Amino acid sequence: MVDVKPLSGITVLDLSRVLAGPFATMILGDLGADIIKVEPPSGDDTRHWTPIVDGESVYYMSANRNKRSIVINLKDNRGRDILYKLVEKADVFIENFRSDVPVKLGVDYDTIKSIKPDIIYCSIHGFDPDSPYGGLRAADLTIQAMSGLMDSTGIGDEPVRVSFALFDIYAGMVAAISILAGLVRRMETGEGMKIDVNLYDTSIFSMSYIPMIYLMTGYIPRKMGSAHPSIVPYQAFRCRDGRYVAVGIFNDRMWINLCRALGLDDLVDDDRFKTNPDRVRNRDILIPILESRFKEYDRDYWVELLNKYGINVGPVYRLDEVFRDRYVVESGIVDYINHPRLGRIPQLVFPAKLEGNRLRPSRHPPMMGEDTVDILRELGYREEDINRLIEDGVVSTPGK
Repeated sequence: MVDVKPLSGITVLDLSRVLAGPFATMILGDLGADIIKVEPPSGDDTRHWTPIVDGESVYYMSANRNKRSIVINLKDNRGRDILYKLVEKADVFIENFRSDVPVKLGVDYDTIKSIKPDIIYCSIHGFDPDSPYGGLRAADLTIQAMSGLMDSTGIGDEPVRVSFALFDIYAGMVAAISILAGLVRRMETGEGMKIDVNLYDTSIFSMSYIPMIYLMTGYIPRKMGSAHPSIVPYQAFRCRDGRYVAVGIFNDRMWINLCRALGLDDLVDDDRFKTNPDRVRNRDILIPILESRFKEYDRDYWVELLNKYGINVGPVYRLDEVFRDRYVVESGIVDYINHPRLGRIPQLVFPAKLEGNRLRPSRHPPMMGEDTVDILRELGYREEDINRLIEDGVVSTPGK
């Protein structure tokens, strides 16, 4: 890995917490920006979410590397003064407070812009603050519910939640992309930008063809487990050893190859299955035939065989299998960094390669207030002033 840091020299003030905002700023930090994580005296909520390893939250560790942490009490005017000094040096400001909180804390867009006119200011909310739902709280769970995702995922009547905070992650990516666009615009015009991202709009947008199927046909995609509403076969099949193999057939040529691989050549000329629309229409006839065949051999047998025939195929892994897979082991997607309390810890690194290389994490996820003193020194505060601010609870450092 080499240091390719395209955002070197960009400073981001991150007042967000939990996941969407921190994930966005982690991406910017991976790309080289100096991320200053501004936390309240209570800290980021996720610092207290389990599992906890030697006093540190794994959840927090997943979204906060390549940042520095300063704890500031923004309810104290001296704390706001510190923040405003940081704003003067910043390029990006990101927050995900409830819509009424920024004005109360003096960190709303108009206030921040008055200090730094060319600031890129990004707000993340559950819903558009100006919408009928603007005052409502939202979590990834409720957004998954309201987006239609939970009603179109799984099998049977019970709503199924995707196992991780999917729309928090997507909203973080949308925020990061929008911030980068704002920085490009500022380079061209010298002007800042106000960016608003919300989870609900993001969820509907990111579900893509599922809502589009409804909008263009009036058809509501039903729960299909691992199957696909538009392609057949495109799902997981149970094998003889009880494990599953996922098979995706994108075109009729691949369908013919699958039939030959499975020893089901008679299906090639069967008018019920010749084209994808035929197979979709007759899925209830076709899928049991395929299920019966896959149960005759173990998962790994099918993976090896179907790969030889050029089929889109993959084993359905448990997480422990993921990190034993040769590709994952050799990919460099897992890297390690030293943490002052935990020692050597793993990180899932930025997935893109720049100039053919991975972006290696350069800073561990900071302990709460770990960089408070250093940041204040950078702002020109004297040691006696820093000590007074700590004693008065305006700022804090680890353990204080």
